[in-house]
Amino acid sequence: MDRQRLHTLEVISSGSLYKPRGRLIWGDNFEVMRALLDEGYGGRFKLIYIDPPFGTETHFKRRITTGSERLTIKQIAYSDRWSGRIDRYLDMLYPRLELMRELLRDDGVIFVHCDWRTGAYIRVLMDDIFGRRNFLNEIIWHYGGRGAKAVSGQFPRNHDTILVFGRTRKASLKKVFMERRIPVGEAGRYGYRMDGDGRYFKTSPRGDYTEESIKRLEKEGRIYRTRTGRVRIKYFIEKRGDMLIDRKLVGDVWDDIPDCMHNPPLERTAYGTQKPEALLVRIIEAGSEETDLVGDFFSGSGTTACVAERLGRRWIVCEKGQTGIYVTRGRLMKIDHHPFTLERPEGEWRNTPSRDVTSRVTIEGPSITPAGNGSVEVSITLKDYRLLRLPGGVSMKDPSRLFDMAGRDFTVLVESWSVDWDYDGRVFRGRSHSIKEGPDSSIDTTMSSVLEAKKRTIAVHVVDIFGNRTGVEICLPG
Repeated sequence: MDRQRLHTLEVISSGSLYKPRGRLIWGDNFEVMRALLDEGYGGRFKLIYIDPPFGTETHFKRRITTGSERLTIKQIAYSDRWSGRIDRYLDMLYPRLELMRELLRDDGVIFVHCDWRTGAYIRVLMDDIFGRRNFLNEIIWHYGGRGAKAVSGQFPRNHDTILVFGRTRKASLKKVFMERRIPVGEAGRYGYRMDGDGRYFKTSPRGDYTEESIKRLEKEGRIYRTRTGRVRIKYFIEKRGDMLIDRKLVGDVWDDIPDCMHNPPLERTAYGTQKPEALLVRIIEAGSEETDLVGDFFSGSGTTACVAERLGRRWIVCEKGQTGIYVTRGRLMKIDHHPFTLERPEGEWRNTPSRDVTSRVTIEGPSITPAGNGSVEVSITLKDYRLLRLPGGVSMKDPSRLFDMAGRDFTVLVESWSVDWDYDGRVFRGRSHSIKEGPDSSIDTTMSSVLEAKKRTIAVHVVDIFGNRTGVEICLPG
């Protein structure tokens, strides 16, 4: 089977000259991973997290809200249908897990997110591919509070399972602690005491400490004797202002991270299977160090990429669906990011967005003003964006409402737009961007830049609320 190369469609940089740290790849993950292995990425990933389909036999939709009227539209993000045949699902997953094993470093780890439908089957696959002795943990993510009505006659299903394996026995996870904050006034209620030096502490039984160890701890002020003379060991608690900070070692049941129903508004993408950033923070911090390479080959809405970027990791993520790709692109553009690339496999590569029959972009300009020293200030205005028909997979009760709103204000259709001020005809390098921060927020419709006065091509790319990318090119005379 012929291998495919990956081609860069876009470099998103916001003017930064730094080398791209992340790669967002749009395509089938099997072909993408084979291409990465051909590029020499075998044995280079420190951590891979995947959240594959759960075999739910449903279509997952993204809920899009736009305009001051907060019009709601549904769009299919991806299909998780297997005709009720678990063998088809496992036939899809097995060779992909094999490729992930090849991509991992010897000390690398993989986290596979699953639920009650497929978890037992995936555990068998992981034992076979990675080896039972390389099993590290079965994590129970107990998010709570859902499902009681959906499982009448059963206990509510309120947890997912995350299977963790190492590439070899060299793999390990870092200890993770979570903090509990307790008001000083409630210290006694939680079993904390204060010693003569004003330090708060809790105690535990002596356990198997020797007499010699007890004497040493006594000198350090870490022995507490009960009224009956029993020895207990003191553990001091950090005090910050009026709060006591108790650090607790995180085990394999995670019940302190709520699901995405409780995400902060700015984190929500309305993508059906989005996972909370707090979950990925814990995983990435436990399994990697700063500058390590992190991967996700069922990237969905891009939580792994966003968290890895914030934590200073290099990252490569892959998603097959257009919706997930442009949700991820938008999320990354809204945070303080290093440059990253948008890529596609060679067979699906296009160097410019097509002027799709579903949409039309109108640009006003460029307006050119001398800026001195052989430079000019060039301004471009996004004048109009029209949908000629709804894209496939989109459903809404009354489409005419959307077209009426767009007739009054075309920006309700626009999620972001970018300008490459010196387009080379191959890779779009967006240096100026305008992106909506929320469903009813506005975007800047005019962009400008001071450029050297020379002949050049300026390219404009517009991404609409459905993830469609449309562009135009403008020739600037010298």
